[in-house]
Amino acid sequence: MKKKTIVPLIVFLVGICLLSVFTYNTNVQIQKDRRTIAKLNVVTYGQRIENDIENGIEITDTLKQLLINGNGQIIDFSKIAKNLMSYSIQSVQLAPNGVVTEIYPEEGNEAGKIDLLNDSKRGEISNYAKDHNTIITQGPVELKQGGSGLVVRNPIYLEDENGQEYFWGFTIAVLRVPEVFEDSTNALSKFKPELFMKR
Repeated sequence: MKKKTIVPLIVFLVGICLLSVFTYNTNVQIQKDRRTIAKLNVVTYGQRIENDIENGIEITDTLKQLLINGNGQIIDFSKIAKNLMSYSIQSVQLAPNGVVTEIYPEEGNEAGKIDLLNDSKRGEISNYAKDHNTIITQGPVELKQGGSGLVVRNPIYLEDENGQEYFWGFTIAVLRVPEVFEDSTNALSKFKPELFMKR
């Protein structure tokens, strides 16, 4: 009688052990999968932000080429800028001698026409870009016209009739904030921080 009682008990205990091992392994795999998905999302949405910034840089480079071809002039700036606009771009600007004189769209952005090289918040980094002939990204910053933006400034150097290089000014793209980060932050907020932690 005792033998008959012990066998089912042993089978039951073995079954419980196997079920526990299976459940543990399943939970470990689920956590690994969640961490992998979270990491992939970080990379994907980080790449999306990077692409938006790259788009801003490409716009400033396009304007640079037009300025080179036009000897420092862009005919129909508004029409060209309109074609360069995308969801992530708030405005496109030209700043000859460091002073913003052209903005597309102009309506609502009039206050953005400022002297970048002498501005208290933009002067230092703008002068650095000018002196080192390097593209800079600044922000998010509070815009004079209201709201916030991530600003890409591309210093432009042209050649005069003697072949001497001179500073023409900046081509500028202002990226929308928080829109440029919105997709990324919304997606990442759905993932809990503990998914990144090893257990």
